[in-house]
Amino acid sequence: MHLTRQRQAAPAREEVRSAHVDRALSWSDFRTAVRFDPANRLLLAVPAISAKRAEHAWLGSATTPHTRLGEGEMYRREYERGAVYWSARTGAHEVHGAIAEHWNGVGAETSFLGFPTTDEQPLAASESGGRIAGGFAHFEGGSIYWSPGHGPAIVFGMVRDIWALLGWERSALGLPVLDVDVEPGTGVLRGVFEHGTVEWSSSTGPVVVIHPSPGSPDSVGVLDAVDENTLDRLRPDFAPGG
Repeated sequence: MHLTRQRQAAPAREEVRSAHVDRALSWSDFRTAVRFDPANRLLLAVPAISAKRAEHAWLGSATTPHTRLGEGEMYRREYERGAVYWSARTGAHEVHGAIAEHWNGVGAETSFLGFPTTDEQPLAASESGGRIAGGFAHFEGGSIYWSPGHGPAIVFGMVRDIWALLGWERSALGLPVLDVDVEPGTGVLRGVFEHGTVEWSSSTGPVVVIHPSPGSPDSVGVLDAVDENTLDRLRPDFAPGG
């Protein structure tokens, strides 16, 4: 089933990679900041990273010093089973496992995703009461979801916002199975999910397609009345959130 709504175009998101020069920080750097520069962000980053590590003892021991990232006041410390990143705008958050690997693969904090804004979280409870296997983490420019069956996938922009409005992984679409992509030439954003697809462009608005149930190959996939009403109520100036 195709549900099409018109809306204004959102500005295209371009992938931005900064000149990335990391520098490991020593204990003397910290002492110097305390003595000569009380406004230095390092004085906030170090205790925040340490506190986040204390929340997640499973990260293990530190394997690197605190490292300043690029030219900004942003910091990272790596541990045996993950890393903690800090910036003034996002605070301290850990990344690990499949999500960290996928994020690093597209450029980590220098990519359009930016810094993590949450730690990894478990997926929602299923309708039967048990949790859906897998996890997710939100970033400044999107989210990464993963499951044992599909691996990690990036969702961002209007596709992410439409999916969120419909209920995230508990929606009729299920989990994302591929990274959201931009079709060359048309600029259409397209996300592929377990049970359907979401497309968005400035000319068509959202197009949500639900695949027929595997048990009923002749049936037509549909959104329920609540989901249809949700899309109906989207204003023309609706635009992606953070």
